Amino acid sequence: VMHSWSDKTLQKFSEIFGLNKAQAELNFVDIAPGYDTPLYIDPYALTTRDDNWSNTAHGFVVSFFQSTLQSIAKSDRNKGVRLLSHLGEPEETHLGVSEEGNKGRGVGEVQVVELYDAISRSKAASSGLLEDLSDFALFIPGIGRDKISDITTNILRSLLITYTQEQCNLYNIPMRSVASGFCWNPEQEEWIQDYVDLPVYDSQKLLLVPKHTVRYRVGVDHSRFRRMFVLEFLQEEHRKADDSLVTTLRDKKGKIRKKVVYKKTVDQHYPTGKDFLTDFSVAHPEVLNRYRDTLKSSASKIPDINGENFREEILADALKNDLQRIEKGAKDANNYHNICISILSFLFFPNILNQKKECEINEGRKRIDITYTNGKDSGLFYRISLDKNILANTVHVECKNYTNEIVNPEIDQLQGRFDRERGRFGLLMFRESDDISNLKSRCRDVAKQGNGIILPIDDGFIIRCLEHIGNDNRRLVDTELESIYQEIIS
Repeated sequence: VMHSWSDKTLQKFSEIFGLNKAQAELNFVDIAPGYDTPLYIDPYALTTRDDNWSNTAHGFVVSFFQSTLQSIAKSDRNKGVRLLSHLGEPEETHLGVSEEGNKGRGVGEVQVVELYDAISRSKAASSGLLEDLSDFALFIPGIGRDKISDITTNILRSLLITYTQEQCNLYNIPMRSVASGFCWNPEQEEWIQDYVDLPVYDSQKLLLVPKHTVRYRVGVDHSRFRRMFVLEFLQEEHRKADDSLVTTLRDKKGKIRKKVVYKKTVDQHYPTGKDFLTDFSVAHPEVLNRYRDTLKSSASKIPDINGENFREEILADALKNDLQRIEKGAKDANNYHNICISILSFLFFPNILNQKKECEINEGRKRIDITYTNGKDSGLFYRISLDKNILANTVHVECKNYTNEIVNPEIDQLQGRFDRERGRFGLLMFRESDDISNLKSRCRDVAKQGNGIILPIDDGFIIRCLEHIGNDNRRLVDTELESIYQEIIS
């Protein structure tokens, strides 16, 4: 199907492909391909999370960063330039707008040699001060925050391709074969290309980005580091020294009232280049470490990207009504499956992430299994990831759109998907049960035998949670989940 956005530049991805879902129901950033959304992938955000996707992505960034520095340390100019040659503006994500505009943010072909030379000549590289990709923005001339986001996106392209394919498979979004673009391969420590399946709109391939990885701005900022950390430290040092940068304030009678050091005076006294920041950081690593700590703290906070007009109580009410309108039985199994995806993402993000369709088997009820990455952000999801008997890196979900008694095969089916690597935690979602107490007893048996945790989630649970949100009591959603958990392990 060919689309045109000539008069529809504000159309979101979800509208183009008929998903009929709000941003809060989706795990990815709902981009509008007609313009760039002012959000950025922040490499520091990857270091603040313990979910599998973030850990893998951080490993890619570290691999590229170390390979680049090693080529510089070995004076391997050819390899270094080659590694830096594929960091242009990633147009497929439609994220990020630089201070200069929405074009030219990546590392262009002309800039590659200059960038290599800038890194190799920098005191930061020779001193060992560079610890992370974001440090390029602090200490390397010509690299700013916007370029750090673009470099990160390029490094993660293969992961974003896989993620996009999983989301398209989940929502039955058509894809077609296109050139992948250059993808970083950490095993080979080289860039590779291939043909891959991706969604295409107006002849342009699209890449989806997990919303837990984006921020409204990349945290690292050499100007802020200088202004808020370096200069303030130097202010205090000059005040203690009582030197020529101190200004003496006197009262009308000429009596000394106090002595101050103005930041502007200190700013004018020291060089403005990034080499000065390097020299200062080598001499005062505690100041740099304090700045890095603030970066990680701010990067750990996932922003609300739902829009200023979004009201979650309205969405909660709409989801409740949609759930109640779905007829029970095999005929509406797919509709029930779809609403479960929306509801789980709305209720439990960022504790559950990156949902994907595990398999699809038609046995009369069109059974579709879903898995989520455990975001391990807080509460129960965090605790079960630490339990050595559960180790829930993955959250397994079964959706059963019927009301008869849930019996052993359903329990066995979910339990059969547990393993040591992915963990032993699952949600069994169903409309209602003829004998809920018996179902909970079966789930208790699984837990007592050390075979994992299965939480039975019926319409009643979902409706209570949505009503809590509608009443501005979202914290009670965790209370509801904890209550079921305690029932199962007691």
